[in-house]
Amino acid sequence: MKKITILALLAIVFAACQSNSNKDSDNQKLADTDKHLMDESKTLTLPYVAVMDSASTYIKIEENPQRSKIPLTKDELAEALNIKYPEINLAVNKVSNDTLYVDISDASFLTQQYGTTGATTYLAEATYAFTELPDITVVNFIFKEGDHAIPGPYTRKSFNKENI
Repeated sequence: MKKITILALLAIVFAACQSNSNKDSDNQKLADTDKHLMDESKTLTLPYVAVMDSASTYIKIEENPQRSKIPLTKDELAEALNIKYPEINLAVNKVSNDTLYVDISDASFLTQQYGTTGATTYLAEATYAFTELPDITVVNFIFKEGDHAIPGPYTRKSFNKENI
């Protein structure tokens, strides 16, 4: 009788362990699937790209076909800019009302080496990216002025054909 009781108890414990093991395995599979989906849809790419019209030399802003399916945070957008433009190290400073303040501690590449079109392209892509964020309509760039770029507040309208 004792042997049957012990065997029955072991069978119950074994079944319980298997059940938890299967649940843990199923939960892990779901977590892996969710992570995979998240990794596929959230990429550190800018939501907009500046494209030069060779005929008019006007910069057009277009939606990036590789943009993330999940909106990026201000820090992720800054990281995406720093990945695309490693020579320009941008850091998010603060948000005040509808304005995001960003710092470029060493702007010499942006202001002296990148040229006017390159600097305008960078400022436009950064402005469009950050103004994708809810409640942000102005991006205030803080850096030392140079020949090709001027610090200060920029909006999407700053890059209209008439303003460039």
